[in-house]
Amino acid sequence: MKTKKVLCIHGIGGKDALMNDNTGWVKDWREALIGHLSLANDQDVQFMPFDSFFKPYDATATDYLRFLSQSFLGLWGDRRRHKGLVKDWMDNYPDMVVEFFQHPDLRMKLRNELKKYITILKPDVIYSHSLGSLLCYDYFSHPENQKRHEDIILVTAGSQLGNPGLKYHLPYPIVRLPLNKWYNLNNSYDNVFARDDISAKFDNFMQIETLFDDKDDPMNHNGLSYLNNEHAISKVWKQI
Repeated sequence: MKTKKVLCIHGIGGKDALMNDNTGWVKDWREALIGHLSLANDQDVQFMPFDSFFKPYDATATDYLRFLSQSFLGLWGDRRRHKGLVKDWMDNYPDMVVEFFQHPDLRMKLRNELKKYITILKPDVIYSHSLGSLLCYDYFSHPENQKRHEDIILVTAGSQLGNPGLKYHLPYPIVRLPLNKWYNLNNSYDNVFARDDISAKFDNFMQIETLFDDKDDPMNHNGLSYLNNEHAISKVWKQI
């Protein structure tokens, strides 16, 4: 049986440096995926660096105000239906996410980079965490990428796609992605704007509740914790 190839896409930055050393989070993700999917060797799990694309951009106060005002103006009208969201959005929102949504040219560059990796590596599975899930959704929902991806299985984890505030920045409602399957690993204890369900009902979409309260990570957002969750193992990795 042909072994599967996995492409991993991390979340908010500072993670690219370890990719060539196979240490830290890279080693942990690789070993977990090799075990869960019975992969043949280390080379079956590859990683896409992208931190460098954000370096030319420096999120300014104007960027933050524009981003938050766009989010809040929409949420203000929905405040009765979404209690507690104002408190969530008052937390510090990372620069990379603001830059991602405020600079269309940056998103285009990231789409092109992901396209390059998919073309070269031909992954069977993509595991994308946090910001990586936004990158993947932006790529696969784009009109020019609606074909040639029917064999790919996408697994998103700790995704902010369900956050009501982001619907003013993304194609909404959530659209069907042209993939074999799309699994979303969701943790309602996640404190990085990722606790909300993705409201989608498609034949190739399934949300898996992967609840965990990580003592070593008060944000409950760790990509490895999602990956190793018992429900992720039984309902996603074993199925794949």
